[in-house]
Amino acid sequence: MARSAMVSRADAVVIGGGIIGASTAYFLARRGYAVALIERAEVCSGATRYSAAHVRQHYSNEVAIRLVLRALAMFQSDEAELGGPTGFTRTGYLLLAAAGEERGLLDNLELQQRLGVETSSLTPEEVASRWPELDLTGVTLAAYEPQSGYADPVRTVQTLVASTRAHGGHVYEHTPVLAIDGRRGAVRSVLTARGEIATPVVVNAAGPWANRIAAMAGGSYSLRLSREEEAVFRLPLSTERLPIVSDAPGHVYFRPAGEGELLAGFGYPKELQPCDPDDFSERADDGSVAWLAQAVSRRLPGAAAPLANGGHLAATTGRHAGVYSITDDWYPIVGRSEWLDGMYEAVGGSGHCFKLGPPIGEALAALIAGDTPTDDISALHGSRFRTRQTFDSVWGAGNRA
Repeated sequence: MARSAMVSRADAVVIGGGIIGASTAYFLARRGYAVALIERAEVCSGATRYSAAHVRQHYSNEVAIRLVLRALAMFQSDEAELGGPTGFTRTGYLLLAAAGEERGLLDNLELQQRLGVETSSLTPEEVASRWPELDLTGVTLAAYEPQSGYADPVRTVQTLVASTRAHGGHVYEHTPVLAIDGRRGAVRSVLTARGEIATPVVVNAAGPWANRIAAMAGGSYSLRLSREEEAVFRLPLSTERLPIVSDAPGHVYFRPAGEGELLAGFGYPKELQPCDPDDFSERADDGSVAWLAQAVSRRLPGAAAPLANGGHLAATTGRHAGVYSITDDWYPIVGRSEWLDGMYEAVGGSGHCFKLGPPIGEALAALIAGDTPTDDISALHGSRFRTRQTFDSVWGAGNRA
């Protein structure tokens, strides 16, 4: 089927068809902007595609907590807020902590509760009474959020893209960006493999390819890329009543993935896996799948038999790897570019940005329109690395909080 002709002008061009780009394009289109969303391959074919898609609220700073409160409201009312279904499933979120981690967990809870998060601490005995399936060896305290859950990442992006089109926006797949015209220090146009679009606004939401887009405008980001592996196991036990479990002492997370299935991934701290986003294996390694099976079995003894002695290979119904783009403080860079007028950025998701993507897109659209965002994102500006106003976490490096 012949591709439709590309528009020659747009109020804004958004580069990148993952959760952040799709969210930004949608909220701009809702504001009446003639927006063009440009994707090098298919929408949701990059970092978002294999997201665990957790929508949880355990964060260590006010900016992220306020954004994720907004995110939760969006996913809970996705038809009204995002224009369609996201597959959001409320399971609750359970964070398990070990000796020495209690103070940090309680400090986080105090901040979260003050800002309106429904969360509380649980003793191991209280956890066991709710979820007797869990082995709590080494756990001294837990935090639980009953309203949290997970969504379907592909379905979410597809909904946002359809909603963008419904509001008059244009979406172009298989359309690499070749250049950005920034003569006299301001955005003038974007050149793609299908033609040129005149525009005063460009949004870099290109995920692992963000530095390639930045270079076209004379800039760069300090980003590390890491391959992230997950596996889905079929188990002879009910998984749907389980919450999302973030097992800090076990360095693993897992959640329901449908009746009798469990998705599991590596928790931080862990070694990064540097990779080329154009050339890496999207299939999780056998050794990684085996490690995840063992980690799940230790915390969920009912899974031990089918996952033992190589049985994890037969029980595995899905195994994949995606890519994180990681900033120096593990939080995204969002706001106006420092090197080209009319250029905006939402890059370096660092594993946070599936859940944060919609409110970031909403706030960025407000900023582009000259309005004050309801949720203040100024602290996410890239200048924070120069002014030493970076973020940290009681959990150390990683994306747990």
